[in-house]
Amino acid sequence: MQSSGPRDRGSRPAVTRSPTKGPLFNQIEPFSKKDRVVAALREAIVSGRMQPGDPIVESRVARQLGVGQPLVREALLDLEHQGFVQRVPYRGTSVTKLGPDEIDQIQRLRTELESLAIEWARARACAEDVSALRALVEEMRQAARASDLGRFNDCDLELHRRIWQLSGNKYLEDTLERAVVPLLTFFYLRSGRIGKLHVESVRHHEALVDALASGEPSVSGARAALQALQVQCGELTSVASD
Repeated sequence: MQSSGPRDRGSRPAVTRSPTKGPLFNQIEPFSKKDRVVAALREAIVSGRMQPGDPIVESRVARQLGVGQPLVREALLDLEHQGFVQRVPYRGTSVTKLGPDEIDQIQRLRTELESLAIEWARARACAEDVSALRALVEEMRQAARASDLGRFNDCDLELHRRIWQLSGNKYLEDTLERAVVPLLTFFYLRSGRIGKLHVESVRHHEALVDALASGEPSVSGARAALQALQVQCGELTSVASD
């Protein structure tokens, strides 16, 4: 019987490894697949690669993203809830496109409800909250100077969302989210690039924050700033249509 001594490692053929050019896999982000599909579609809309009114074919999106069609359908339901897409029976899904009447109705609703949100937020906001809002206004100003429309839009949405959250009323917050977010997205998609109206928008948003920070129990300052934004949005649509 042969003894089981140490094997001759030198008798093995050498293993040749191909040089590694880089990591085989990208790091996995801490988001579900559906969230990543939602983010990919929303980024395509906000960036302007998908224009208002463009149809969204579920099978095509699924093929391009390498996911199942049911996952795309779930993502589109989320985006519909957020106002980025419209689903019409027997006609399919498309990027949200707002007509003049729809814009007017949303603007009227926005002026009333966001004035109320600012009034309620005034009673709840602390100095840190106001500082955070002013920082977002400054970021909008810097984005306008850098002609960075995506960053400008992100800061704009974040500023409004923080005000709605500060109101302390989730129903008011949800209503404004559904109405105003697609409106703002639609306007910035139509504008296509930073212009004079975006620079003026920074001043109007600064006035909104001033109204929130004011100790006066009145919505007049907030309403005036919101009405100025309403007029500006109308001008923005007109410029984009030319």
